[in-house]
Amino acid sequence: MKNVEILAAAEAISSAEGIDEWRGLMKLLLQHLSVLPIPPEIQSPLRTAEAYWSGSSAVNADDLEQAKSKTWEYLDSFPRGADLKTREGRIARALLCVTEPDGDLEAQSMTADWFAAMIWNES
Repeated sequence: MKNVEILAAAEAISSAEGIDEWRGLMKLLLQHLSVLPIPPEIQSPLRTAEAYWSGSSAVNADDLEQAKSKTWEYLDSFPRGADLKTREGRIARALLCVTEPDGDLEAQSMTADWFAAMIWNES
């Protein structure tokens, strides 16, 4: 999947659900993450992101920030740069994409690019 395809699919979700395009993108990226082998160390941050983007009132932006921090802690456990050479590290970096509470049009494009690069080794 390429950036244009990701953004088009996210826009379709946004239109269908009557939500903003950033939320649509986050829901799409979470769909892709949900079928990947998520390392145990970052399953909790994934669940937090899923709850946040599904609209759960039990999860707020501070919780999403904590999920981002936990994901960075996991990434910091790799030797410098080694995370990009492993599937687990790339999945964790892709997970970071869904821990940003908001973004504009430019952020959407950059997030889609980064996610594709991490998950499908595309850029």
